[in-house]
Amino acid sequence: MTLIPADTKDEKRPLENAYAAPPRATTNPFPNPIIQNQTYSESDFDEHPPPYTPTDSLSSSTRDLPPIRNPEPFTGFTTTPAQKIPESNAINAHTAVNITGPLHILGAVKSSSNVTLAKNILVDEKVSSSSWILLEKDVEVRGKVDSSGKITLRDRVKVGGKVDASGSIIIQNGVRVGEKVDASGSINIDGGEQGVSIAGKVSASGRVDITGWVEIGGDVQASGPVKIRNYGTQGVKIGGKISCSGGCTIEGDMTTENLDMCATLKLNGRLHVRGDFEAKGSVKMKKGSQLIVDGKRTIHGSIVEVNNL
Repeated sequence: MTLIPADTKDEKRPLENAYAAPPRATTNPFPNPIIQNQTYSESDFDEHPPPYTPTDSLSSSTRDLPPIRNPEPFTGFTTTPAQKIPESNAINAHTAVNITGPLHILGAVKSSSNVTLAKNILVDEKVSSSSWILLEKDVEVRGKVDSSGKITLRDRVKVGGKVDASGSIIIQNGVRVGEKVDASGSINIDGGEQGVSIAGKVSASGRVDITGWVEIGGDVQASGPVKIRNYGTQGVKIGGKISCSGGCTIEGDMTTENLDMCATLKLNGRLHVRGDFEAKGSVKMKKGSQLIVDGKRTIHGSIVEVNNL
């Protein structure tokens, strides 16, 4: 008897290597284990950045912060050109905004409450608040800064536009403003170790106090008194005239190109005017003080030397 082997054509057996090995783990932020041999470029993911992108040296959605080249006194951020920093879209909040960098904000920062930005933050547009604003420690705003309350800028801050406050303004140490500074209250400017540079005028409805290494490109206007103090080597430089209702007091050394005083001047130190000097009020000088004018000197009132101012 002959045994005929059973037909095995339709027999279903487990197939060896029927499926490819599972894809290896990848650090690609958008892995695709199904479609093989497909590559992505950085432009595929950079068109629409997420509201907040965490720092990741392997992620293509972060961008380099371009190096900032500014004249003295602002020295730029502490980050390096190759360092990746997180990014955020524009911020529009009804509550307080309190951010510590590094962070690049791709738009404006607006809040119905107070705003605090600190430590390596770049804002592409303006910063505005219905309350107070504090910018400190390596912050750059490419637009203006305006507030319904008080504004404080200190420790290496750069503002490309104007600074406008319905309250008072405090500017300290390493601050550069590309336009004017205007306050409905008082203005206090202290150059500190790195100086303060303001391209436009300084205007206040209250008093103006200027101390140390400060350079102002325009006029200084105040509804109250103006007091200038400097005991360092850099000095105070004012490009325009000084106009105030409460008189002007200068203590220490001050050098300027031209000076037009629309008030009484009290001098306790050394004032050197390289151009013309005009005082529409009187000039009172404490004994030992010096008024040096290289150009034309015009004093509409009297000039007297006193023991005490």
